[in-house]
Amino acid sequence: MRGMWAETLSALAAAGGTAVVQAAGTEAWGSVSQGVARMFRGRPADGGEEGTQRELERTALVLASGDAEGSGRQASLWEQRFTALLHDADAGVRQQAEAELRQVIALVSGVADRGQVLNVHDNTYDKSPQQYGNHNHQQIHFGPEA
Repeated sequence: MRGMWAETLSALAAAGGTAVVQAAGTEAWGSVSQGVARMFRGRPADGGEEGTQRELERTALVLASGDAEGSGRQASLWEQRFTALLHDADAGVRQQAEAELRQVIALVSGVADRGQVLNVHDNTYDKSPQQYGNHNHQQIHFGPEA
């Protein structure tokens, strides 16, 4: 996977990391954490469903502490995990993970509202992506205005 398709998956992974961080401590957390844990079922190298659930619990503890740097590290951690999952060599696994991650993102208001820009058509972008953020907030825009 190269070019724009890989960038699209990277943007989706970043939105997933943001969704996990923003969901912690909210009503969406239960659904988000269950959805994320299910994404890693059958992937023992990634900790499987149970290992992922433990990582999510650690994430919730870090975020409950109010540590802004910890929040940024957690978003980055989950972005990396989602990126690895979405870049799986098996197209079927990748497509299922992409669909499941979109469902998780849709559970988090704010992130879900921006999720519509992550749609891909015929493996190309509708517009050029631009990504920026700080420790606990990330925005991904498609188009010339940033």
